[in-house]
Amino acid sequence: MQGFTTLDLVVVLAYLLGIAGLGLWQMVRIKSSGDYFAGGRRFNKWLMMMHALGTGTHADDPVGVTGASFQWGLSGIWWTFCYLFATPFYWIIAPLFRRSRYLTTADFFEARFSRGLAMLYTVMGLLTFSVNTGMMLRATATLGQSVTERPIADWVAILGMTAVFVSYGLAGGLIATVVTESIQGLLIVVMSLLLIPYGLARIGGAAGLHALVPAEKFSLHAPEETTLLFIVVASLVSLVGIVGQPHVMEVCSTGKTEWEGRVGFTYGNFIKRFCAMGWAFTGLIVLAMVARGLLPPEAVAKREQAFGVAIRELLPPGATGLMFAAILAAQMSTLSAFMVAGSALFSRNLYKRYWRPEATDEQVLRMGRYGGLLVVALGVGFALLFKQVVEGLAAFLTLGTLMGLFLWFGVLWRRTNATGAWASFAVMAPIWLLLGPAGAKFDALLFPDPAHPGQGLLPWLGLYGAPKDLPYLALAYLGPGILALILGSLLGPPRDPKALDQFYRLIRTPVGREEELRTAGVEIVYAGATEGHPWELNHPHLVNWGGFLAGLAFSLAILGLLHLLAQWGA
Repeated sequence: MQGFTTLDLVVVLAYLLGIAGLGLWQMVRIKSSGDYFAGGRRFNKWLMMMHALGTGTHADDPVGVTGASFQWGLSGIWWTFCYLFATPFYWIIAPLFRRSRYLTTADFFEARFSRGLAMLYTVMGLLTFSVNTGMMLRATATLGQSVTERPIADWVAILGMTAVFVSYGLAGGLIATVVTESIQGLLIVVMSLLLIPYGLARIGGAAGLHALVPAEKFSLHAPEETTLLFIVVASLVSLVGIVGQPHVMEVCSTGKTEWEGRVGFTYGNFIKRFCAMGWAFTGLIVLAMVARGLLPPEAVAKREQAFGVAIRELLPPGATGLMFAAILAAQMSTLSAFMVAGSALFSRNLYKRYWRPEATDEQVLRMGRYGGLLVVALGVGFALLFKQVVEGLAAFLTLGTLMGLFLWFGVLWRRTNATGAWASFAVMAPIWLLLGPAGAKFDALLFPDPAHPGQGLLPWLGLYGAPKDLPYLALAYLGPGILALILGSLLGPPRDPKALDQFYRLIRTPVGREEELRTAGVEIVYAGATEGHPWELNHPHLVNWGGFLAGLAFSLAILGLLHLLAQWGA
């Protein structure tokens, strides 16, 4: 065991300063709010893939997956693999966002439903960013304590991390975020897999792993938490919720063409699925090290310490610092992306829409630079509230569905209207709040049980608040929500036909044909680069369905590879 050395500290500081400098340098490329919020829509395929990988991958993923795999075995991978079979749909989802020519998903809701629904989405989007920010800051604090083996106060780690990403995120916007992610994406892959050879060398290779770890730990489902029901429901929830995540607009729509958005969103996330295998097997390796006596059981008293312990115990000096720096940098790029997208919601859909309709682009840009601080401040509060990273993962999975459901129905069913959306939200939100994790916290706060500190007296509050109860919580609110959405849409007044015609024409018109939209009188919020890809223009059905089937085959191949790796050495 080498521990966290002075060399590691030097590597971390040098890397963080280098990434921060690279991000700050991009400030000179910001000329308008479109540059700040959408990068001018001119990123290439490589940058889009790294943007999807970097924004979608953060320390809560390896911390949560490695910890779950340490406790339950290989099935812990489903805390992120629940997106595996949603990923082929990303190929079809991406052009919807790119063709919309909107800057935020709230713009999407205003055009499709109403200004009131756009306001609701803005509030929910800011809340989502805040919860996610808090989750990632909590993961950073947990990881820092595990790697350095020092009792670092939570608030010190959280505030220190915040200061770094805020500095260049405010200055360089999305361009700074994407440029830094082009470096960090590669390091995420390397660092996700680097622990495996070091770990296998310590426990006698793959054969040693199987000799030390019980056979049932290599199953792809567990008797508790990551059960078959969890896998099915979480996969459905991830597909419904992904389109409701407010950062997906920038991840899908900032490429030069639709093709960049498709390739970036789909295959950037497939790279993450490969990384997840490294995190899951790292959890098994830590379990084997405990079984072999290389680690005392108290070294991993809490399962979410497993990833940090593996870094500290397995990597040599310098490599430990590089691993930690890469994880911190990945955190910063994601947090910066969330902050920029949150500032777009705040400045465009609150400030310009309601407070200063006459605001100039320069004023919107200025407000955007500071509006994201609200997201950060709320995120710090959530970070201090969360005690486990997996609590945040569960909240992340379910929160997006509250708005994602409307977006799917709004695209696929023309009759969907604002009445149905409001009715659905009015049904789902109270169920999600009262039966989920928030309900348990309300119970403990409002009705404390004197005999059991930290618990409440009302058992039904937070009934499905534990992460393992995610399937029951999702089924409890999604079913009534879908029914309310359908009934409300049938009973309420339909959306104005002209507005609907413009909306559907917009999302059906490929990028590069903006002149057709202008001729038809369709409003374009922000076109940015308007280059059309010849395959998208000339072979749309082949691109759509051929790309989807290729993605589905890729998903099956990844699952098959995981199964083969689980048998290796048995």
